Amino acid sequence: MRKHRRKKTRQPSEEETVRSRPARMKLPTDKDFSYAMTALRIVSRPVGTWPLQTYSFSSGLRSAIVIVLLMLTMLIVQVEIYLDYGNAEKTLNGLVILACSLLAVLKVGCFRLYPTGLIANFVSAVQDYQQLNGEEKRAIVKRHAYMGRMSSASMIFFSYFSASLFTLAPMFTGNDAAQGANSTLGKRLDYPVPSEYTLQLLRAPENLFAVIYFGEYFLLLVTAIGNLGSDSLFFGIVFHLCGQVEVLKLDFSRFLDDEENRTDRFSSLIKRHHHLLKLFQYLNDTIGSIMVIQLFTSCLLICTSGFQFILSLNVNNLVMVMKTFIVMATLLGQLFAYSLVGEYSKNQFEGIGQLAYCSSWYNAPPNLTRDIMFLLMKTQYPVHLKAGRFFVINMETYTSILRTSMSYLSVLRVMVTA
Repeated sequence: MRKHRRKKTRQPSEEETVRSRPARMKLPTDKDFSYAMTALRIVSRPVGTWPLQTYSFSSGLRSAIVIVLLMLTMLIVQVEIYLDYGNAEKTLNGLVILACSLLAVLKVGCFRLYPTGLIANFVSAVQDYQQLNGEEKRAIVKRHAYMGRMSSASMIFFSYFSASLFTLAPMFTGNDAAQGANSTLGKRLDYPVPSEYTLQLLRAPENLFAVIYFGEYFLLLVTAIGNLGSDSLFFGIVFHLCGQVEVLKLDFSRFLDDEENRTDRFSSLIKRHHHLLKLFQYLNDTIGSIMVIQLFTSCLLICTSGFQFILSLNVNNLVMVMKTFIVMATLLGQLFAYSLVGEYSKNQFEGIGQLAYCSSWYNAPPNLTRDIMFLLMKTQYPVHLKAGRFFVINMETYTSILRTSMSYLSVLRVMVTA
């Protein structure tokens, strides 16, 4: 007799399981969840990186369109720099747009292709809001949601303001670009994205100046939402995770009050602590490789924009002074936000050990006291937001990068004035 072999069914991978969770989940409808997540959904859904979406063809198409537009922007800037390499001002503007577009491509692509860490954190956030009880804990979560909203709003405001400034600056440079026609003296039109020679190479008709002008403004907005919009999504979930750590600290300070279930209560808190550490590690794995390029480009652009700022002051070019100042403020604000998030999350996780030590552990049974000692040993290893698994991101890093950038800027200033 023939033996019928059973066909082995393929088990779904961990990433496939995580991606399918949002489709099976019912999102909370309370005000607290909407207050925390609505802004993040508005920012990330147009680019297809919203972690609680169904990963379908339409969401993938949105991400693909955004990446294509960003790569088109990079291509235009690169061709323009190659054709007009002698214009230092245009080269510096193109370098800023090129670096921001590259970061936007990396963040959108990473958040879309490797969303496991973000999905795990947002799914955990949904469960946190469903299980939220007690006014004190609700106040803690809402305060951290407010911090996430403020960081997101500030990043989006500065990004859109910078894009609008790049668009409005050519209208005040003294030529007739705003009128949509070339002057009789042969001056070229200025566009938000450096592209005059590229458009001449493509023989773009002059009557399409307004369409091209606002089309490039749209490309700048896409760059802003892809770069800083992705940052706001990351900041929002990190602040929520820090809020859950503070709730855990509150539970650790009170677990000894329940004399009957001390051991079980402590065991559940330890599991919760391990879960939060795992979620933070997921976020580190998601953003770590991108942060290496983020730190390098931020340092480079701060130097070049500061150098351009000094040159603009020497020639009394007020438009370029304001333009470069806004660019530097946006770069410094972005770097400061990452450093602040890294410093705040480290302090929050360290506070768990401090509260456990300050509790009445000496009144606990010996076996529970030993467990508390193991917890203290665990919390001695700091939890850091890292770039590439080796470069710690905190306020000390921010001051170090700022000091290094100013040193290079001083050298450039001396070379110009010498």
